[in-house]
Amino acid sequence: RVVLSVSSRLVSHSTRVCRGAGHVTRCDRKWVTGTSTRKVKAFGSDPSKKINMPGVDQSSRLDSSASKVIATEVKHETKWLQFKHLTYQDPSGAERGWDMVGRSTKTTHGVADAVCVFATLKKKGEPDDILLVRQFRPPLDGETIELPAGLMDANETAEKTALRELEEETGYVGVVEGSVTPIALPLSPGLSNETVALVKVSVDLDLPENEKPKQKLDGSEFITVLRVPKKGLRKTLDELHADGYHVFAGLYTLALGMEMGDDA
Repeated sequence: RVVLSVSSRLVSHSTRVCRGAGHVTRCDRKWVTGTSTRKVKAFGSDPSKKINMPGVDQSSRLDSSASKVIATEVKHETKWLQFKHLTYQDPSGAERGWDMVGRSTKTTHGVADAVCVFATLKKKGEPDDILLVRQFRPPLDGETIELPAGLMDANETAEKTALRELEEETGYVGVVEGSVTPIALPLSPGLSNETVALVKVSVDLDLPENEKPKQKLDGSEFITVLRVPKKGLRKTLDELHADGYHVFAGLYTLALGMEMGDDA
């Protein structure tokens, strides 16, 4: 049995009526972070050793950590995307194939390919809101509800990208919360190696620069900004889904985690 030491970051969270405000449509506890080390049991060279997980017998399975990609072939490439065929070796030594999509813009310099911004709107005497964006996504032939987001420019930090994209897509000016370095999070690992970093941003609505926010969109961008109460976010997303919008999976997972934290 091989024991792997994995550093994990612990996050706990303590803490639709819609109304318009210019370009913004408004749909009407505290983060605790730290680090810990956990032990993960793997099979290694002795598959007869079981993971200590009651009710799950995996004694006959080899451990996936022995797998590796041994060849990559680009089948088709555009300005933004690559279609690739991978050849990989599974734990038994057998060679297998896998088709994937990757970004042509991917580099090794940034922490991730893109950034998502969890922006909290704060105003004295009022409950916190968060910012979402609604836009048309051709692959879905429909509109999505997402966090403000965008690709990282070369030699740009995730924090800088987050503040830039927030102002461009929503018009709001914010500051990054906390000092936790964002990590690369896979978006759809069965399809793509695209990664995203999540950055928490605070927006002070009492500041003059946030009184009349103005978007700075490219010619091909048509984005509607939604101002949504932080409390009860999952319920708001359910209502938006019922209205026919596609809710971004990462956003819904985040909302569900916030709700679970409130119930704990």
